[in-house]
Amino acid sequence: MKPIKNRSAIAMFLLLGAIMVLIARVNTKEHVYSTALEKEAVEIEPIRVEKIDEATDKYYFILQDIDETNNTLLFYTNHQEVMIHVGDRLLYSLEKENSVFGRTPGAMWNIVSLPVGTEEISIVTRQAYPSLAKQDITFEIGNAIPMQREVVVGSIIDVCICLSILLIGAALLAYWILVFRKVNMQKDILYLGLFALVFGIWAFGETKLAVFMFNNRAFWSYMAFTCLMTMCLPFLYFVKEFLETEDKHLHKLIAGYIVIETIVAQFLHLTNIASVKETVMFTMANIIFTMLYLFYGILAAIKNRKNKRKIIANVLGLLALLVTAVVDMSGYFTNVSDSNQLGKLGFLIYAVILGAETARAAQEQVQEAHKMEIYREMAVKDFPTGCYNRNAYSEDTSLGTELTGVQIITFDLNNLKQCNDVKGHMAGDKYIADAAHMIQDVFKDLGKVYRIGGDEFCVVAKGVTEGTIIERRKALRDAVREYRDMNADEGFGIACGYAMYDPVIDKDIEETRHRADLSMYENKKEIKALS
Repeated sequence: MKPIKNRSAIAMFLLLGAIMVLIARVNTKEHVYSTALEKEAVEIEPIRVEKIDEATDKYYFILQDIDETNNTLLFYTNHQEVMIHVGDRLLYSLEKENSVFGRTPGAMWNIVSLPVGTEEISIVTRQAYPSLAKQDITFEIGNAIPMQREVVVGSIIDVCICLSILLIGAALLAYWILVFRKVNMQKDILYLGLFALVFGIWAFGETKLAVFMFNNRAFWSYMAFTCLMTMCLPFLYFVKEFLETEDKHLHKLIAGYIVIETIVAQFLHLTNIASVKETVMFTMANIIFTMLYLFYGILAAIKNRKNKRKIIANVLGLLALLVTAVVDMSGYFTNVSDSNQLGKLGFLIYAVILGAETARAAQEQVQEAHKMEIYREMAVKDFPTGCYNRNAYSEDTSLGTELTGVQIITFDLNNLKQCNDVKGHMAGDKYIADAAHMIQDVFKDLGKVYRIGGDEFCVVAKGVTEGTIIERRKALRDAVREYRDMNADEGFGIACGYAMYDPVIDKDIEETRHRADLSMYENKKEIKALS
């Protein structure tokens, strides 16, 4: 792929992202709210926090000015149960579900409408996982519409990054399906596209907008974690194909571990033996093993002194990918909900670099294959006539070719020497080309048409009835007669003969062709007798 095309592709993604941001910004700046609705949300601090146990905290609040327009409490929790009381009355609860999708409420935006005039509330949070027991929660009160709008606007950049990754994955998959699927080539494009798609789905599922959109957070958290478990497999095979590593067993061992770990983890989750969080370390091992294989592939390529451009592309992209892995893994355990935005951006950079380099290499291979096809055509084609040449004939009728039922139809041009002597060699060349096109039009569906000499042609057919060949000879005579009338050329003529391979009398296909030539010479005499 040419550099200008790479720049155009990158510019297209950047422009698409800018348009998405612009549309989102315009659509969220509606001037239909009253002054009260445009009032900014107020962050509230608890007057007291009571530590009930290691996983449970109770927050006490004193509130003021809770009216009909600014009565919404909003806060974000991650794998926490929540109960909100106004006095002794339970106003809101978010409880974990002991389902196949885990024993946690997942990440959730808690949006609660408080009764007008509320002055005191208490909020109890209980962490589903001890590793996330210490979390800083920001509580805000205001109007529901602008508060929810701010959540959406605040997620735009994160969502645009995820959608860009998904678009890259979809584009690579479509490119492979349209260009390489039939020939089963360039599988690195297929694997990178699959990896980008799975990564994009996982990354989008972790955005605050996705948390805001999908209510069943246990299910969506489970689906996101399933993507995290499986995304290493296509990336592993992408590395092997892209860097052309020559190991026979290492990648299979890592792939086997990923498959076994995924099956075992799914079994533990679905049977409620272990939660997603309790098996996350095994999934992190998938990532570590895959990254180690990437380093191995780069070092092997450096040692073998090949794929210099691919090595550079991987090293540059790897810097961004390392940020992705470190930031996302740390953010997962420390509940820094916005930390993975930088990691997603790092992966987007990696996907763009590797996608561009993979597409460039694929384009070069397509061009090389196209050149090889041209060279192959030059080796087997007679370009003045478009027929196959003597080399192709020899190759197609070589020793070992099954000859049972093969028929040879031979052709010879009448009066070609006379045409050359009287009208010149340019007229003779046109005679040969016109005759070749006529033979192809009549006989090409029966088999390949070969030019085996200056004015000698033949067709190798198989399983064709004698009646069909007789009909085609008549069609050829009619075409010759029409050509003579249109061009006022009584000297133009094509003699035709045929023979079927007979293992009793033919030692090889050349003896069959010899018998077809004898038949053709008889036809030539008949044509001259009628002239």
